[in-house]
Amino acid sequence: MRSVYVCPHTKKPLYEDDDGLARDDGSHYEFIRGWNNTPIPNFLCTHELGKSGKQSLNMYSQPDSVEQYRNFLDWLFQTFNESESAVRRNLVQELNLQNANRVLVVGCGLGDDIPGIIEAIGQEGEVYAQDLSSEMVVAASKYIMSDHPLGKIHFSISDAKLLPFSDDFFDGAFHFGGINLFDDIKLSIGEMERVVKPGGRVVFGDEGVAPWLRDTEYGRIAVANNSLWKATAPIELLPRNAINVNLSWILGSCFYVIRFEVSEKGPSMNIDVPHKGHRGGSMRTRYFGQLEGVSEESKKFVLEDAKRRGISVYDWLEEAIRDKQIRCSLR
Repeated sequence: MRSVYVCPHTKKPLYEDDDGLARDDGSHYEFIRGWNNTPIPNFLCTHELGKSGKQSLNMYSQPDSVEQYRNFLDWLFQTFNESESAVRRNLVQELNLQNANRVLVVGCGLGDDIPGIIEAIGQEGEVYAQDLSSEMVVAASKYIMSDHPLGKIHFSISDAKLLPFSDDFFDGAFHFGGINLFDDIKLSIGEMERVVKPGGRVVFGDEGVAPWLRDTEYGRIAVANNSLWKATAPIELLPRNAINVNLSWILGSCFYVIRFEVSEKGPSMNIDVPHKGHRGGSMRTRYFGQLEGVSEESKKFVLEDAKRRGISVYDWLEEAIRDKQIRCSLR
């Protein structure tokens, strides 16, 4: 039976058998078992992980990692005097989800963001949640799937820079907390964009003290507590076709949140609209038509003669070049 998952490397179809998911060439991704023996495909190849990925995997593989992670979250929201459920639901609202949408949660951790997403998409929607850590995924499946209908929530284990989904598969992608430690942040953002349909949104965030606070005592206290808080929002790593981008900070301005809408071609502009004024031309001519500079005397002559004749510098030059072309063709 064909699976909704694809090979994270080739993006080609996978087929389900009793033990996992198989490719046409025989490669196989095994299932591990989550809540109520639910099969969870494991796409992770640990030898492909970089230094950050291996450190994260080791951290979350410790016997008490789930408890430590939960303790950190409790401390975090108490420190900023915020309701965890309210913060998470506000973040989910940034996705602008509709009933029956299909949503990806990248780096799901213990699955704390999933309930808010389920509320937004209703019983007809679907959530796909992945994480690098099998321990986290299994714990999340026990925490989430025991309270929500089977068949609507799907867990998997994979690397965020190699998502096992086809292009345009989701209506939105969400990640909160952890992207600073990804091996390849740009590629991971690009993967989230790839799997979201045009018109859908990608929302992600992590530790990072706001720039105006970084050099204050407030900011230094935060960074002294956790060096990850000195991270900067990776706004420059967004894909070319990201539009309607928004960057904000939450939790005492110590966490950045980036939201963008996926488009087919990215922002656009008409580069042929003519400029008014003495220079004239258009964005196209000013970019593609640049020539070597001329002497100050030649420039002065062109400016004065164009002004005397009531035309733009662009029109003066175009006319002069055309005249030269005509004379050359008559020789």
